[in-house]
Amino acid sequence: MYGRRPRQLVLVWVTALALIALIMWFETEAPVFHEILKPFYWIILAAALYFTYRWLRSRSNKDRRGRDRRRVDRREEGDSPRSDNGKTESVRDNSAT
Repeated sequence: MYGRRPRQLVLVWVTALALIALIMWFETEAPVFHEILKPFYWIILAAALYFTYRWLRSRSNKDRRGRDRRRVDRREEGDSPRSDNGKTESVRDNSAT
């Protein structure tokens, strides 16, 4: 439910309304469960609001990352973790003797 399309938000609310309708139908068939089923309305509503909040938050204009995590601009030219800089050859030569 964390996608960027409105389809996911519609799916959340359609599912929530369907569950509420199912509970209401069950209440009309068995009214004795009315007090027991009341909290489920709030739980379903809270879940739908939570997923709506997550959907809206993923669309905010604010850049939450701020800057590049790798901090490439701070590295020197040959200082990347993938560059060997000839170190592996000397280690291999020493271990062979």
